[in-house]
Amino acid sequence: MRFTYSYPETRELINGFYCRARRKDLPLEKCLNDYVEANAFENRRSACFRCPQGRKNRETFAGEVPDED
Repeated sequence: MRFTYSYPETRELINGFYCRARRKDLPLEKCLNDYVEANAFENRRSACFRCPQGRKNRETFAGEVPDED
């Protein structure tokens, strides 16, 4: 997987991170794939379905910056 962003948050995720839902270290690629697949097919039994950590990782990877009003 190729990363085009050089934000510090994305660089930290490249090597992997601790997934709280699965209780193990995962690469970012697996997290994004499982998160999108679980939500696209509404797989409610998946640990990744509506996972706040997966959503945050996806937003960070996409380069979305939340508004700070």
